[in-house]
Amino acid sequence: MFAPVITSPPLVSLPEDRSKNKDFRKDYPDYTDIRHLVAISCYKEPVELIARSVQTLADQTEAGRISMVISFEEKTPEVQTKCDKLREIFKNAGFERLIFTIHPFGLPNEIPGKCSNANHGLRQATQVMQKELGAYFDAEKIIVTTCDADSYFHPSYIAALTSKFMKEKTPHRVIFQAPLLYNWGLDGSSFVTRVTGLLRTTLMMGALIPFNINSMSIFSFSLRLCIDGNFVHPAYHMDDIICLIRWMGVTRRRLRIPMIPIPVISGPTSGETVELEVAEWARQARRWTIGAAEVFHYYVIKAGRMPFWPAFSWGLCFLSYYGILLCSGGLYSISAGLSMAFLVKDAPFYINYVMYGLAGLQQLAFLGVFMMDVFGPRLMKVKEHISFVRNFLHFLLTPLVLLGYSLVEFYALHEVAIRGKEVCKHGASKKSALGVV
Repeated sequence: MFAPVITSPPLVSLPEDRSKNKDFRKDYPDYTDIRHLVAISCYKEPVELIARSVQTLADQTEAGRISMVISFEEKTPEVQTKCDKLREIFKNAGFERLIFTIHPFGLPNEIPGKCSNANHGLRQATQVMQKELGAYFDAEKIIVTTCDADSYFHPSYIAALTSKFMKEKTPHRVIFQAPLLYNWGLDGSSFVTRVTGLLRTTLMMGALIPFNINSMSIFSFSLRLCIDGNFVHPAYHMDDIICLIRWMGVTRRRLRIPMIPIPVISGPTSGETVELEVAEWARQARRWTIGAAEVFHYYVIKAGRMPFWPAFSWGLCFLSYYGILLCSGGLYSISAGLSMAFLVKDAPFYINYVMYGLAGLQQLAFLGVFMMDVFGPRLMKVKEHISFVRNFLHFLLTPLVLLGYSLVEFYALHEVAIRGKEVCKHGASKKSALGVV
């Protein structure tokens, strides 16, 4: 017999709902037939880490509506032992059903990674539900959520998602996204990792969601859309972006990304030492950039089959975000500053004022990022210990982190442009440091 490794995650205190007086279950009747399929993709992550993430789903106010799918890779070390442990831990967790899938290695037209894993897991789970429910199976009444092994959910996530889904006019033509926080041990991370995590959260809420650019890591959608879109493309790496492009081609319209008013937590890059953590940060930044370039290639191929305006407007937003904001922005700032200091002679005074003003405006925006970080984690009951001095130093070093990220992106984009598909390989994030309690 295996004893449960946790009762609740150490970083998120689940019994107290921080959504104040908001009970999303009041937004829909108790007898609603909406159900949820939650798929978590796993590989070499410690079983304790996976269990901590699944527990946050078992602690949902609507856990009884969830079919929990834990999808492993065939090459996962001791995969059957891990399945047995997790099955014992969650056999009485209250899920409507608990499904384990093992993705075979080396299937034709597939590459190892989350896309192929999620594709296999969702297909297998759909078959199980079709068989069990028979004539009562209705893909339009099932909401799918995909996530990673380092995902923490607020206990009202499923209820909030159900409410949002039922209020949406076109629920089978959208991808739902919750604000993604990275405050999982973020106070113990280096300034490079912490600043990157805070900026990614802010950019998601300020750009990715409102401009419908792409979902990220943990997102939800109807099973009807998933089936119509032929599930997840198993020959790519970035499932969040590839699903949006793939399903845009099916719906022949630009998919909206409504925001779920409940945040979720995903683990940041990690390492046992500062040096390893920074190395992992650079490796993941390179992988994210190469993955974005790879799916943009997929978009170029598919764009001709879509109506012009949805394809053009999405491509323009995607290029502006990944190519200009993330890659070129930091490089332009430093090159412009150096040019003004050493190359441009006798520049009009107002030019200098504009340059300094833009730099000050950028730093003011960074201040907003750090102020938001004071309130965001509190909703998830995350306890962090960061002194004012350390927080202020991270604030001052933010432009340096952005510059470093831009340099990594610049290198990665040229690498994929020169070497092509050869560099489009999935390197799974290291989670061992996150799994240590």
